[in-house]
Amino acid sequence: MEGQVLTKPSAESARARRPAGARWRLPDWHGLLYREFLLAVLGSFVLAAISAAVLPTVASYDPWAWISWGREVVDPHLSFAISGGPSWKPLPVMFTTVWALFGSTAAPTLWVITARAGGILGMVAAYLLASRLVSRQARAPRWAAVAAGLIAAIGIVVTQDYWDEWFRGTSEPMEIATALWAVLAFLDGRPGWAFVFGVATSQLRPEAWPLVILYALWLWWKEPRLRVIVVLGLISIPFFWFVPPWIGSGQPFLAAIHAEEYNGGLGSNRFFGVLGRGIDIQLLPVLLAGAVAVVFAWFDKPRDRLVLALAGGTVVWWVIVVGMTLDGYPGLERFYLPAAGMTCVLAGYAIVRLALLGADGVRRLGVGWSVTPVAIGLTAVLVAILVPFTWGRISQASAEDKIANQAVSHLNQMTDAVRAVGGHAGVFPCLSSFAAVNHSVQTALAYKLHVTLGRVGTSMREPGVMFVGPHDSIDGIAPPIDPRLTQKQLLATVGIWKMYRMTTPGLNTSCVGR
Repeated sequence: MEGQVLTKPSAESARARRPAGARWRLPDWHGLLYREFLLAVLGSFVLAAISAAVLPTVASYDPWAWISWGREVVDPHLSFAISGGPSWKPLPVMFTTVWALFGSTAAPTLWVITARAGGILGMVAAYLLASRLVSRQARAPRWAAVAAGLIAAIGIVVTQDYWDEWFRGTSEPMEIATALWAVLAFLDGRPGWAFVFGVATSQLRPEAWPLVILYALWLWWKEPRLRVIVVLGLISIPFFWFVPPWIGSGQPFLAAIHAEEYNGGLGSNRFFGVLGRGIDIQLLPVLLAGAVAVVFAWFDKPRDRLVLALAGGTVVWWVIVVGMTLDGYPGLERFYLPAAGMTCVLAGYAIVRLALLGADGVRRLGVGWSVTPVAIGLTAVLVAILVPFTWGRISQASAEDKIANQAVSHLNQMTDAVRAVGGHAGVFPCLSSFAAVNHSVQTALAYKLHVTLGRVGTSMREPGVMFVGPHDSIDGIAPPIDPRLTQKQLLATVGIWKMYRMTTPGLNTSCVGR
């Protein structure tokens, strides 16, 4: 019967020993966390490492900050200071702290590989979840499960800016992975692992906190054996979000302050602005197909509570994002990514269900056509309808290789520029010395100069060395200059970079670099 979970014939005693969440469980094909997940992790890291070898590999603004903070944790010559950069995110810095042990040259690449592997893991999770949802349906053929999984995975790739985020080592694609693997672990009857993945999501996005706390309360009640894990997990969330910023800046709520200070560009009506971004992040037909999945689940006999629950969780994430935006957060599109990932899963499920329903209707007409070819053909037609909507996203993705190549070139020239002005010693002869650079590469320059982010500004607000690159999408605007800094001496030109010594007449310049 449609909507019901298919279970293996087993003894009543075995069913009785299943945890309370077992009624939601999907068919246990190979043991999710002991086999599929480990294989997925290994395969994802291999593919990510290959991508780093054959594709341009360079971090963007936020990742350079996480890489810098990771180095500060392990480098005795650097203080741990997280002010002067983007918002703090615990999970990336956990990784970059480990990668910092491999040296300043390897650490950035290792982080980009990790972030890309996380993005691939998200696609794998979407594939598994969508295919398993279809496999629960009575008489669903194997090809249908595969088709649903592929549609879901491809849907994630064409979410707004996903390819850009994946290419440049941001944490956003990892959010899809941790969120969807949490769902898969729960449905596989492994509530403890589901909680661990949920905590990992919470270390990436504060929007996950309410959902993880509610799940922790459920676990406390239903799974007493997991109470130690629940307590440690819940403690880890505020600890890693608030204690490091407190140590590194004296302000435990620095991440929230940065987020509220950021102008999200939502226009005059924040509610409709953030709602529009939630709609725009995935293709509109994908969003509509996700709604169709809810319709199927509602009219299944009995109702498919699993699909309804997944859709409900997606809506809850939307509500949290909108609520936080109305409270002052910037409401960026990427905040919706975990919900968009689940929408792609539901869309893959719905498209295949529509094709199977259409093929069944053809069979009932008695025209003598074979059901399987008709269902496959209908699936192909429905996917083809979506293709025109993807051209814009595909064009963006195809342009990313060129942009990333330019970013690599600019960063390599920055390395040479740093060397041309004497490196760290030349730019920072004193502890009070200062430098500035274009906004979007401030974190990268701080890393290359081997200083904390606060010592490299995005405006030339005091005497020091100014690095000026082109005003473009890679480097951002050139640093504005304080009008008191009237003496400007060109130190060197390297590629796109010009380095100036900026001072004030009559000032003691012994601590001004070069």
